[in-house]
Amino acid sequence: MTDYFEETKKKLEEQIPDYTSPDFRKIGDKIRKELKKEETDLLILIRSLKILVLGDWYTVEKKTLLVTVKNTLLKNGFYAETIEKYYDMRQKGGLSQEQILETCCINHQLIVFIDGDGKGTITEQNYLRDNYIFHGKTIFFIEQAKFDAFKDNPSEYMKDFPTIIAYKENDLPETILIFSRLRLYRLATIIKKQTAQKRGLHGSKYQSWKRRLGYR
Repeated sequence: MTDYFEETKKKLEEQIPDYTSPDFRKIGDKIRKELKKEETDLLILIRSLKILVLGDWYTVEKKTLLVTVKNTLLKNGFYAETIEKYYDMRQKGGLSQEQILETCCINHQLIVFIDGDGKGTITEQNYLRDNYIFHGKTIFFIEQAKFDAFKDNPSEYMKDFPTIIAYKENDLPETILIFSRLRLYRLATIIKKQTAQKRGLHGSKYQSWKRRLGYR
């Protein structure tokens, strides 16, 4: 056994140049360059992933909170938007809220849903709850006090969301940032791995969200 390790060490020493030599510095520079490229590619991929922020916006205070959440994500390098911008289409002959949700939920890679009691938010909640295919891309945020009231006896809507995060008052934007970052980094890593293995978008059996939902 000792001879084996001695032989292996000798071979490695022959292959790896002295750490003070120019050749060793070249190896180090090459490794750093490749790591930097991988990091840059990952960041570019992450910034191409889209976050949809859903929640109450029927009062100025609630609308301000949604905008704060969106801006917190944007300032930290994540693409985020609210559904509000799509409501310009809600005119005679325009799209209904459910049609807007269909478009948005398909075209966003992460859905941040903030528990609320507004009519529009209830519609969003019911839409996401009934469309199981979106559960995997949805993070459900609920105030800690309300979560504590339901945690021993989950309500109908709570038990239908697999990822539920409780937040404390005034901590919502930061809490959403933390969990959105974790989710998007994980998703980007999966996409890179699937791309390398010719799976996902590159696989012959891959079906887009629109195809899975029956849209053409």
